[in-house]
Amino acid sequence: MVPLDRNHPESGVGDRTVPADPDRPARYDSGMRLLLDAEIQPETIERLRALAPDLEVVDVTDDETFDPRTLADPAVEVIIGSRAPTDLSGVPRLRWLQVRSAGVNHLADDPPWRKGLLVTNAKGVYAIPIAEYVSGMVLRIHQPAAWARDQAAHAWPEDAPLLLLVRGRTAVIAGYGSIGREVARQLSSLGMRIIAVKSRPEAREDPSFRVPGTGDPDGSIPERIAGVEALVEIAREADVLVLTMPLTAETRGIIGAEVVAALPAGAWLVNVARGALVDEPALLDALRDGRLAGAVLDVFGQEPLPPDSPWWEFPNVIVTPHASGVTLRFFDELVVENVRRYLAGEPLLNPVDPERGY
Repeated sequence: MVPLDRNHPESGVGDRTVPADPDRPARYDSGMRLLLDAEIQPETIERLRALAPDLEVVDVTDDETFDPRTLADPAVEVIIGSRAPTDLSGVPRLRWLQVRSAGVNHLADDPPWRKGLLVTNAKGVYAIPIAEYVSGMVLRIHQPAAWARDQAAHAWPEDAPLLLLVRGRTAVIAGYGSIGREVARQLSSLGMRIIAVKSRPEAREDPSFRVPGTGDPDGSIPERIAGVEALVEIAREADVLVLTMPLTAETRGIIGAEVVAALPAGAWLVNVARGALVDEPALLDALRDGRLAGAVLDVFGQEPLPPDSPWWEFPNVIVTPHASGVTLRFFDELVVENVRRYLAGEPLLNPVDPERGY
């Protein structure tokens, strides 16, 4: 790849003009400094260093005083972490930010992609653990609650309760990116009917990072894929509504009172995306009134969830602490592959779309 002249007006330094191909950032011809502010395995750091003799990996993950927002380092070219510095004049060589989350709503107030930085996210990294969380919860909520009560009471009932089978039920997956596709793969293997809702239903293929053998790369699993404008109509078919969509200005509060009211009696809502997608008072009312069977909530509008939150008290609500995707297994592979691509001048995986904000 042609070395980047940092004094050239198209270099992206100073005015940070976006390169002709924003997914293939030019790099400098001298040594490259990569700042690591995300937990990865020690052997992965050595794999990174082995990619190029002039690659300097600076690991700050154990530095409790480090604040990426105030970073000033004239040599750093790549950051693997949660955010870029607020003042980019202190990092004139910075080209690329690889965030460790699938969502980038935490950057929305000051988007680094609007300053000429390439930002890539961790789509696909958390798809497997989050989908396993969803699958496990779907199985759990269809098991008789009496089992736990009987065990606690040391009671053996004369008549065992009837099982509610998952097979044949309908899962509506709102958001059909990497996570939604793996949820679809796992739930369809249980015999569930899948309907997907996404902002661009015509875009069936998924080019994001994916663990081989997982997901739905060609979008063939759902019975149909509808646009978000059809969400109320599609919600009427859901036995389980699973939320996996990103939080943007357009999706904030998208699961409003109308969507909640459209869900059939006895339906469940599972949210593994962002709490602000949901009109929480409308969901609370539906649960109090018994119109819905229950909810599985891993995310909330306010986190950490306050001790006096009403969500703790509902017997038909399962609360978990935004933990459905906690794993170290796959982020390392994305980092190594994207750094390899960066060094080779190839397009990176998972670029954030500046227009869509995710």
